[in-house]
Amino acid sequence: MSDTNRIFLTGRLVADPDIRYTPNGSEVAQFRIAVNRNYKAKDKEEWQEETFFITIVAWNWLAEKVEKNLKKGMTVFVEGSLRIRSYEKDGIKKYMTEVLAFDIKLLERAPSKEGGSEEVVVEDTEPNVPFS
Repeated sequence: MSDTNRIFLTGRLVADPDIRYTPNGSEVAQFRIAVNRNYKAKDKEEWQEETFFITIVAWNWLAEKVEKNLKKGMTVFVEGSLRIRSYEKDGIKKYMTEVLAFDIKLLERAPSKEGGSEEVVVEDTEPNVPFS
């Protein structure tokens, strides 16, 4: 049996995506989403909210889609795999956890400065969720 590494997230972009190109010309988009989790602590009667900030990385055609369509404040559905990579900075080994995106769907448009919604064109398809 092979192992499974698949993650599904919904969250809001906390900033516009960062778009870069590798030396061989591949496009890569990186952005962070805020993901909220509600829970009730045993010793408290009120619900608590916890927010996680998760880095999303998209390559090539998906990076192009991100660059053209996503902006700060938009709610997205991300399907991908969890990746933990290491790098060295000032002689100290550090680790970074991120999601390598397979697919990204726009769930809600970001509010415009005039109070309406920005017009954004993104393909409208159902997410490929195996347990729906």
